[in-house]
Amino acid sequence: MKAIHGGKAKNDRIDAHKIATLLRGGMLPEAYVYPPEMRATRDLLRRRLHLVRKRGELLAHIQNTEQLLNRPDIISVLQDVGREGMAPMPAPA
Repeated sequence: MKAIHGGKAKNDRIDAHKIATLLRGGMLPEAYVYPPEMRATRDLLRRRLHLVRKRGELLAHIQNTEQLLNRPDIISVLQDVGREGMAPMPAPA
């Protein structure tokens, strides 16, 4: 799709030709539509990925701040917290 976006001459005929060429060459994957029963799981996994990345970002921020202030490492204490206190994950509906 970058080939279409970056071209100088753009019109429907040229764009259609470029898309057809990409499809014939197998360079443009087809879109995947999740089945309705899998969409809740997909959304949950997307949200989890966001939270995992946010956690890593915050832990790095804490670690950098602690190093700047010459304080002992608190990250090892935070990472030792397990999942024992967490509520079980609900079953998908």
